[in-house]
Amino acid sequence: MKSNIGIVKFGGIAFILSGILFLGVSLFLLPVPNPPLSDTELMNWLEEWKFNISMADELLIFAALMLIPSIAGLYRILVKVDKLKALLGCGLLAVTVPVYIILDSILGRLVYPVYDIELSPDIYRLVLSIYYGGMHTVAIILCIATILLSLVIRKSVLGKPVAIVGFVTALLDLIGAFPWLTGSIVFFVCQVASVLWFVFVGVRMISKNNPGG
Repeated sequence: MKSNIGIVKFGGIAFILSGILFLGVSLFLLPVPNPPLSDTELMNWLEEWKFNISMADELLIFAALMLIPSIAGLYRILVKVDKLKALLGCGLLAVTVPVYIILDSILGRLVYPVYDIELSPDIYRLVLSIYYGGMHTVAIILCIATILLSLVIRKSVLGKPVAIVGFVTALLDLIGAFPWLTGSIVFFVCQVASVLWFVFVGVRMISKNNPGG
């Protein structure tokens, strides 16, 4: 039982840290404008925003890794409420971790040289399209995972308020899956919603009164 309590509380702390790190990623990328199409402007864009992209890249890997203990702790709480939905929801959330790690590597190719290999503007455009496509995929997965988890959370010790915030977050995840249509401000708001939900879940995981989790 002590082990269970430890996993849940550690998972809650990890959820909060993950949310804060994802917020940092969003803040660094918020002022970065859409990449230009012409070769010269694209190369100038990469040089101008190199610091912001590199800092977002550094934070993204740790934000993703923090989700691992978060998911483990959350599953311990939800599995006794609805095993199937908890498994599917936590499983989908876990799927985002390796995707985030791959996207972190892709984002790093924009700013970090590897063996001094120079990339052409066409390759940079390909890297950018893969990155934004990957973020689209993550947002869709998060939307489905958040809905499933919220359905279980509303019946768990975490409480209905967390579930309600989760449903709203899922809707915003869906909207945020199309940043090239909604614009950077709307995308940022959608990202912040996910951050707030992560932190809210984490706080409830730490403060919940049921030691059996």
